[in-house]
Amino acid sequence: DELVVTDTVPLQDAARACPRIRQLSVAEMLAETLRRIHMEESVSQMFVD
Repeated sequence: DELVVTDTVPLQDAARACPRIRQLSVAEMLAETLRRIHMEESVSQMFVD
């Protein structure tokens, strides 16, 4: 088992050292969201299967 978190809030050293905590980057999704907003495209379409 593991706890998956995003990198939107920095992890403390103890959490970073824990092998059961996995941190995922949201940089690509955030960049795409900002691009879509700037281009006046749908953001909700990013979450449709």
